[in-house]
Amino acid sequence: MPPVPSSLLRVFPWALAAAALALCLGRPALADDGDTPPPCAMPMAGALADRPGTGRNTSTGGSPCVADPGETILETGFRQQTMTNADGQVVLTSVPLTFVRVGVARHFELGIAPPVAESRFVSGNVPLDAANGQADVVFAAKYRILDRQQAQASVGVAYSPPTGTGEFTDRLPTYSASGNIALSITAQLSISTSQTFGTAIGPGDNGQLHSFFVYTPSYTLAYALDGATTVLVQAALSSRQAPTLPSGDRNFFAVQRALGDRVALDAEYEVNAKPTLGAPQHAFGVGVVWIATKGRSR
Repeated sequence: MPPVPSSLLRVFPWALAAAALALCLGRPALADDGDTPPPCAMPMAGALADRPGTGRNTSTGGSPCVADPGETILETGFRQQTMTNADGQVVLTSVPLTFVRVGVARHFELGIAPPVAESRFVSGNVPLDAANGQADVVFAAKYRILDRQQAQASVGVAYSPPTGTGEFTDRLPTYSASGNIALSITAQLSISTSQTFGTAIGPGDNGQLHSFFVYTPSYTLAYALDGATTVLVQAALSSRQAPTLPSGDRNFFAVQRALGDRVALDAEYEVNAKPTLGAPQHAFGVGVVWIATKGRSR
């Protein structure tokens, strides 16, 4: 998938805001249609999934829906990123990208992303070495504040202590807070966003690691081909990639397929429009979402 033009990325947030305003003005009560339950109340793995779209690092972005009280949602997957230039190639494999979410109260869930194994393979003459290790664990919480036929919303927080190993631990704790909104434009088309603010870790001019503030918004268009298959296109931005590096820009195309109510599969292809080393960078991934235990009200 080619990178999204920068002009489109500048317009996209305003288009999303305009769509939200139109929905609020056109349907002030956001009333449900007849007896149809709102999306978050339906026992469907696809509607509850945070993936695809959370990227390499699990965050509290993704679906604005949360696990029902007593419900357990398991998400896991595989990702391989490849950077290629004239001198060589770097392949980074991340597996398993697991995220476990448990509903602990009405509208409220807790989540944990266990450490993920990271392996970097290098060929040719590139400024990186082969490495193995584990990324840091992530603890998350999310609260749903709205669930209507036309709009869903939630807020979340995440904390990641430096529990990983090798080159793949941040070595310092990171924090984030996010707002997640999904809007139905038609019966098939929806638009969603995760607006995340937090800290990240990166090397400064002196090579020492520093904590820095980062704003990472993402914008996703989803189109349902039928009752089981959905295609998604996402632009995921970041205000900075390191204390002294410019903004980031990742774009991906994904397909999600429901297998009944409790299982959904996904596959995605990603292009990094602003890689840190300047070489072309792309990634592909696959994953599964499983409602391991249904909530009490589903």
